Amino acid sequence: LELLAWLNDFVETDYSKIEACCDGIAYAQIIDAIHPGIVPLHKLDFNAKHKDDFIRNLRVLDRSLSKLKVPKSVPFNTLANGKFQSNMEFV
Repeated sequence: LELLAWLNDFVETDYSKIEACCDGIAYAQIIDAIHPGIVPLHKLDFNAKHKDDFIRNLRVLDRSLSKLKVPKSVPFNTLANGKFQSNMEFV
């Protein structure tokens, strides 16, 4: 719960559970806060409701991490499924 509280405070959201991060928005906002302008936020669907939309958001995040030369790739399908364990590990 502490991690979720920090996340909500940091990105000014109100996620009720870690699994909701599957939309990719919080992850992208964290990277954008650390490296302003690296994530094209205008390409994100802030109203994403379906797995395909989540995957598109997560791909935007993955491309941004690649620009930063982060060796870890974003596991799109795993995160987009909205499972607690995979999203908790990614956070």
